[in-house]
Amino acid sequence: MHGHMVIADISGYTRFLTDSELEHANGIISDLLNAVIAAIQAPLTVSTIEGDAVFMYGAMPEGISGQTVLESVELLYTSFAAALETMILNTTCRCNACANINTLGLKIVMHCGEFAKSEIGGRETVSGPDVIMAHRLLKNHIVGSTGIADYMLVTQACVDDLDIQEIVAGWTSHTEEYEHVGEVHGYVSSLPDVWAFVRQQNENKVLQRDAWLSVSFSSQAPPTVIWDHLVDPFKRAQWLQSTSTEVTGEVSGRIGPGTEYHCAHGDDAPQVFTVLDMKPVDYMTVVASPGGGVGMRYTDYLIPNGSGTRIVSYAAPLFSIETGETLPDERLAESEGFLTEGHGENMKRLIELADAAAASLLSV
Repeated sequence: MHGHMVIADISGYTRFLTDSELEHANGIISDLLNAVIAAIQAPLTVSTIEGDAVFMYGAMPEGISGQTVLESVELLYTSFAAALETMILNTTCRCNACANINTLGLKIVMHCGEFAKSEIGGRETVSGPDVIMAHRLLKNHIVGSTGIADYMLVTQACVDDLDIQEIVAGWTSHTEEYEHVGEVHGYVSSLPDVWAFVRQQNENKVLQRDAWLSVSFSSQAPPTVIWDHLVDPFKRAQWLQSTSTEVTGEVSGRIGPGTEYHCAHGDDAPQVFTVLDMKPVDYMTVVASPGGGVGMRYTDYLIPNGSGTRIVSYAAPLFSIETGETLPDERLAESEGFLTEGHGENMKRLIELADAAAASLLSV
């Protein structure tokens, strides 16, 4: 089977256990590993817990954009960093374990290749040369050569499989050499930079209490698949029934705040969707231009619901694009039913496409 293998490994683990009270230290490590595991998104699944590391694998997600796959792996670190920060802020214990929490970090290795699945002791696991390669990549010279302690290493094999050349172009190129294998090339990113980006987002969200209209639907697809249908321009064009979609304002090859989707519908002027804010696999806030010189700001929330996802969309009152002022009540009343129905129909089509994609993905 062809797929991607990910190892999230806690750095500083041995020294932390050696210099700390074992009971507290084990509890801290367990909580941090659980934070990583809680962030794992389909199609990745846990294979083994290897002391201070989690090894995951998944079939290569055909039909899911490389950006979505990459961001789903970055979520492992943001979940880890959030848990670590909470521990540091909330602890009042003065033992060595609690005092040394901030010495812990996380490194992530992502490799793509072939593996075989088998069942051992009632648990499904994978094996093969590429599985061994993924583990060997944990022994590297990245910290010494780049100075990046918390990093993600993505091998060239994954860059090619996921078509993320434009995204990694700004990362640090890195090569390791291993006996019987030779050189393995990849790219390194600073995970603290990812966490800093997430933290600095202004959380421009439409909250339930401020919503003028709302729609809510449930999907059998996991959040990553729904997110991919929100972000990927081709899939967005499908559920919006656009004849063509042009994207501007990408940053380092990624869709993000400031990106604009220009969606054409026949001979009409393109409808523009501007991304104001987003947190991968969590929420996206967009300003849409339904026409007539008005704009609508809305937030789509992705809420895990068992193995599927509940999608909730809250829209703020329409506003004048020219003045930025909210439209008068009578104009809002005239538009409410039409826009609620239209937005709901779009969400229904999104779910139909995402459910079909998820059924294909998870059957592998």
